[in-house]
Order: sequence, then C-alpha cells, then structure tokens
Amino acid sequence: MYKKMILYFLFFFAIYNYYIFFDWYLGDENIIIEYAFYLSLKGSITMFVFILLTHIFFYPKKNSDNAKVISFPPIIWLFSINSAIFIGSLNRYYLQIYNLPDFLDIFRNWQIGLLVCFIAIIIISLALQEFNNNSEDPIPTTPSTIIIKNNIYKFTRNPMYLGLIVLQIGIGMSLSYVHITLFSMLTFIIFRNYVIIPEEVYLEEKFENNYLDYKKNIRRWF
Repeated sequence: MYKKMILYFLFFFAIYNYYIFFDWYLGDENIIIEYAFYLSLKGSITMFVFILLTHIFFYPKKNSDNAKVISFPPIIWLFSINSAIFIGSLNRYYLQIYNLPDFLDIFRNWQIGLLVCFIAIIIISLALQEFNNNSEDPIPTTPSTIIIKNNIYKFTRNPMYLGLIVLQIGIGMSLSYVHITLFSMLTFIIFRNYVIIPEEVYLEEKFENNYLDYKKNIRRWF
C-alpha cells in the first residue's frame, strides 16, 4: 500500500509542477530564466523518480510466461515525454547550445494538436475495448491466452503503441513544446526494439502458426 501512496504523491506532485510551468510557458507572464528552469526541473526530476520506482516496485522479475519487454509501455511513454521536457528546458533555460529550426514551428498548433490527441485516444480506447471484451490483460508483462484479431486489430497489430505515439505528437503540438513531438521518434524506437519485438518472439513461441498467420496478414503499425 505504501508503494502506491509514494507513487501517487510523486506523480501528482510532478503533474502539479508541470501545470505551473506550462501555465507560464503558454501565458504572457514574464519570469526570470532561472526560475523557469527551476519549475521544469521540479516536474521532470520528480517524474523520473516516479518512473524509476514504478519499474522497481512492479516489474515482474520471475514470471516466465510473458514477453520480456524492457518495461511497462506507459512508463516508457512517460519517460520519453519527460526526457523531452527536461532536455528542452535544460537547453533553452540553461545550456543554450542549440536553437530549433523555424520550420519545426508547424508542430506548434494547439487546435491540430487537440485533434491528434482525440484521434489517439479513440485508437487506444478501441484497443483496450478489445482486451476487455476478451478478458485479456493489456499489460505485456502478464501471460497472453489468445491472439486478438478483431476490429482495430484487423488494421494494426499494435494499436495501443501506435495510439501512444500519436498521442505524444498531439500533446507536443497542444503544448507548443516541439521537443515532445520530436521525442516521439525515441518512443517509436524503444517500442519497436524493446517492446514489440520481444512480444512477437513470445507470441510466436506460444501460439506458433496461429500468430504467424496473423503476423503475415496484418502489419506491425498500419
């Protein structure tokens, strides 16, 4: 119980500090650069601690009937977004090593960003609904009992991961924080190499031709 309480505190403390930071970042108030950097650090460092402890507390270490993914996908997703905010703020408010090119401003549009987020949430919701309909746990560190092939899974083998990447792009656009959108490539790389491929190995070994036939007919992404 105490583990969850610690994690809840860390998560909401990080979100609260991010709210303060982005309320300033998207507003008209002028503050000194050092304070802006301090605000971002309070959120990002706390979120890094939350991510690390979540993995340490809950990642299964002895279960053999599961995909050997590197961590929980939502935690990987949070790590990517948090890293984007941390590195973006570190450069902008402290190191000032580089400037993002102007053409990347196309990713600063909150209206389009909200639309992208809405589409992503639909994709994720449809995927989760299929897991619920089949009484399956969507967490890849738990055993799989069937291959889900219906509805959205007729178009992509990994709609939840696709949805998370699209959601990250939308969040970056909505917050006018280009690093978040750019770091969706990091999310893609980690998902592909350290989540999806281990899942595919596990499912091939467990379901053999049943999964191989599905894999042959349906693409990994779309």
